[in-house]
Amino acid sequence: MLKKRGRITIAVLAVGLMAAAGCSTKASDSSGGGSSNAGGIKTGTGVTADTITVGQLTDLSGVFAALGKSITQAEQLYFDQLSASGGVCSRKISVVTKDHGYNVQNGVTLYQQMKDQVLGFPQVLGSPVSAALLDQYTSDKVIAIPSAWASTLLSNKQIMIVGSTYDYEMINAIDFALEKKLIKQGDKIGHIYFEGEYGEDALLGSKFAASKNGLTLVEKKIKPTDTDLTAQVTDLKNQGVTAIAVTAGPTSAASVAAVDAASGLNVPILGSNPDFSPGLLKTPAGPALEKLLYGVASWQQPNGTDPGTQKFVADYKAKYPDSQLDGGLTWGYGAAKAFTEVLKKACANKDLTRDGMNTAFRSLSNVDTGVIAPLDYSKPGAAPTQKVYVFRPDASQVGGLKMVSDGLYVGPTAAGYTPPALK
Repeated sequence: MLKKRGRITIAVLAVGLMAAAGCSTKASDSSGGGSSNAGGIKTGTGVTADTITVGQLTDLSGVFAALGKSITQAEQLYFDQLSASGGVCSRKISVVTKDHGYNVQNGVTLYQQMKDQVLGFPQVLGSPVSAALLDQYTSDKVIAIPSAWASTLLSNKQIMIVGSTYDYEMINAIDFALEKKLIKQGDKIGHIYFEGEYGEDALLGSKFAASKNGLTLVEKKIKPTDTDLTAQVTDLKNQGVTAIAVTAGPTSAASVAAVDAASGLNVPILGSNPDFSPGLLKTPAGPALEKLLYGVASWQQPNGTDPGTQKFVADYKAKYPDSQLDGGLTWGYGAAKAFTEVLKKACANKDLTRDGMNTAFRSLSNVDTGVIAPLDYSKPGAAPTQKVYVFRPDASQVGGLKMVSDGLYVGPTAAGYTPPALK
């Protein structure tokens, strides 16, 4: 009798240990693998039977705080609405948000705190932050959408850029200026740009476009903390430039416009996204921005005509009545939709692990969110689109920008350009 009880006790303990081991494997998985639940869906980090957890690593207190707030709120609203309508794979979407303040070290530290909680990151704001995390993305097999558009990030297969890249943006901006006779071949143009991946990626585009179109380029590197650009613009004026490309934060871009106008230079400004904030139109720089700035981006603004976008903007206004309506709102909506397409494809493949997400991601060749240029993710290293919209500031418009291109635009120079990740 004692022997029999001993055998029963050992058997029970063995079953308990096996169950515990099974739970431990699923909870600690961060390499992309996982286990299957009753529905036959393979799951891993950030996924339970009823929830998919995703992360936002953003700037709510630094140089791009206005943009970060808009993107963060738009994505949260989209995922809340998605969850209310049934979610993905019968799972609601839970969002974990952290503010790095546009500080790279903060971003790296916060990523370490978040990475074992989430399946992926539908927002990591800032090219420098994403650049610092590239090796980590690879080792963790985590898909990240940067709120940044540096083509150099595409060397990492985990990066999901939503829109065109800074180099293509600047190539198209210069082509548009040539087409509209704002500048002409043989002209000298300036380029004021942030040090780091943001500015230097756009510089790749301006250098290429200048070399192919007989332009002379004068470079002016600045820091993200530089907000008074009087010296730089004055020097460009003295050198006889006929246009100024700007790849900087909104405050810096506003300074360029103000000095451009006040000095009597009055040349067009070709701005990389995200160098504009509609709140600037209420400042003394507002008239100069309306007069001189041409901005490019791959997504519509809050005044866009897409019906789905219009409804979302109305919902956003109702949810956040005191918030600014800007391009961050519409991009955040589009980025959340694009990330959801990956989730849906992974669900259809019955694999919601990080490995499954990567397989789903690279199988998508025409992600059409309605608000962003159609995106092709089937070619690692390539920009998902080369196309942009061209906008001009207009205080009468919702979001402060009016489209001046005839829909999506791509200039002739873009076809001959090879981005860094494909070289």
